Amino acid sequence: MTVPDSSMRELVAFAGPVQCERAPGAINLVLRGLARATPGRRSTASEVLFSGASSVVVPADLRDARVIALAGGADGAPRRFRIESPELRLELQARSAQLHRDAAMAFFGAVPPPRVPLRLHLGWWLLLTALRIPGTAALVRKIRGSA
Repeated sequence: MTVPDSSMRELVAFAGPVQCERAPGAINLVLRGLARATPGRRSTASEVLFSGASSVVVPADLRDARVIALAGGADGAPRRFRIESPELRLELQARSAQLHRDAAMAFFGAVPPPRVPLRLHLGWWLLLTALRIPGTAALVRKIRGSA
């Protein structure tokens, strides 16, 4: 357990498995997993994208990892970050780090689900079930006057 320092800021703490992916290009290191739930915030799918990360050896999978931004990186110099997990502790430099969180849970938690009256639900169920019987569609068109 590390003691918090004023020059450190935790970007994300993952709970459980974390997938690490190195890639060529501007975004060359990606960490994906479920962010740990905190008071007032649910556990959400999150990813940290490092741009121009120094070439450090990162395993393909980690567990319970934390990403911490360290002091430094002023005037266009690379910023320093630390990745901590029970298996690993390493520091790296990168131009930037972006934290992305899945907004679906927050969005659907704020928007109430639609309420459909039972008779309307049963009416649609009855119609769709009846339309499975051959010839019913032609009968419905004839009743509606479409045929």
